[in-house]
Amino acid sequence: MYKHILVAVDATAESAGVLAHTAALAVSQDAAVRVLHIQAVDVVGGGTLGVVQAEPDDEARRIVTDAVETLRAAGVSNAEGWAGETLRSDVADTVVKHAREYGADLLVLGARRHQGLAAMFLGSVSDTVVHSAPCPVLLVPEAARAA
Repeated sequence: MYKHILVAVDATAESAGVLAHTAALAVSQDAAVRVLHIQAVDVVGGGTLGVVQAEPDDEARRIVTDAVETLRAAGVSNAEGWAGETLRSDVADTVVKHAREYGADLLVLGARRHQGLAAMFLGSVSDTVVHSAPCPVLLVPEAARAA
């Protein structure tokens, strides 16, 4: 049923649970998996604009490399990775774009909810992805990731 799974990961500890769910599905379906990590960048400054990355480039590559190695250790024979950056406001659109380009028939990501003012200003990447994804989306809630 699923032959191309795209899994979006970040630097949080909860990504381990997202990868565990992805590996179980990929092995059972004999699916290929692409790990996607997007560095969120912010543009700051008044007269002089600057870019602030969420993490250094080598950290982003390490996140992807570690995730691919985790999937392979779990029995996913066809796993690859991709890391890149985009504006924080464009992260969800970038995930959806990669799902289309990869030909994903399943997209897996964690469901994280911001609280209070953060919810009002930051929104939720997973909410946006669910409403515009070209394929089914599996959201792994924080409780399932911790298990």
